[in-house]
This record gives sequence, structure tokens and C-alpha cells, in this order.
Amino acid sequence: MSKLLSQDDKLSLMKTMYRSFSKEQVEHLNRIENINARYKCAQRYMREITEGKTGEKKRAFQLYQRYREILDGLECVDDGLWTDESKIESFGRLLDSYGDKCVALIDRAKRRHLERLKSQRDQARIEFEAEQARYAKEIADLEKQLG
Repeated sequence: MSKLLSQDDKLSLMKTMYRSFSKEQVEHLNRIENINARYKCAQRYMREITEGKTGEKKRAFQLYQRYREILDGLECVDDGLWTDESKIESFGRLLDSYGDKCVALIDRAKRRHLERLKSQRDQARIEFEAEQARYAKEIADLEKQLG
């Protein structure tokens, strides 16, 4: 049988939960006047934090497993432990595909950098031309005044 929490119990529990929340979340909770509603909202925030950490742990474990397999494969190739040609060939194709992905990533980064530089150059040219036009106008005005 579940025990109903008193208002004081909820307040003390929320005080410990507040340590895990962001400043915005705490401000939002403080604006809620009803203690039961504030407590439910705090529980929801805690659930979101807990689920997020669980998802991060799962992702980290998946990455660990993936890269461990790659490192184990590299070690087997280095030590000459594999004799199955199909296994060696498939591992080689896997590494080649990662090499191709790396080259493509570098190429995309260079293209983005090139586009950014061209854009900056064009913007600098526009600013330069505007400044030249302003100077030309000033010079023309002064020449008119001087006759």
C-alpha cells in the first residue's frame, strides 16, 4: 500500500531534486503555487534527466562495443591471427569505407570553408565599394566647393 506524502515531505524531496535542475527549471517550479502540481512537475523533470542519462549510457556502450570490435580486428590483422580470407576481406572493406568517409568529410569541410571565405570576400568587397563611393562623393563635394 502506498503512503501519501505530506506537503512537508514533498517540499523536502523537491529541495533535494532542485540540485539536479537547471536555473530555468527551478524558476519555472517556483512560479507554480500548488505544491502538488510543483511536485509532479519536479518528478517529470527528474524522470527526463534520468531517461536522458540512461540513453547516453546506452549510446556510449554501443560506441564502445563498435570500436572494441574494430580494435580487436586490427589487433588480429597485426598479429596474423585470422586465417579466414572472407573475414579478412570484409574487415578490409570496412576499413576502406571508413577511409572513404573520412576523405568525404574532409572534402565537405574544405568546401564549406571555401564557401565561407568567398562569402567573406564578397562582403568585404561590398563594404569596400560602399566606402569608396562615400569617399568619391565627399571628394566631389569638396571639389565643387573649391571651384
